[in-house]
Amino acid sequence: VNLDPRMAKLAGGVHRLDGQLMVVLDVDRVLELAPEMMAA
Repeated sequence: VNLDPRMAKLAGGVHRLDGQLMVVLDVDRVLELAPEMMAA
């Protein structure tokens, strides 16, 4: 599976479900970006 590089930085893993993919987010990484987005 190819993820957008920006999304890949936030992903903790990818799991295959029945006919779908589930991307597990790394919450710590998401929260690290939140202050940067708020400042912009």
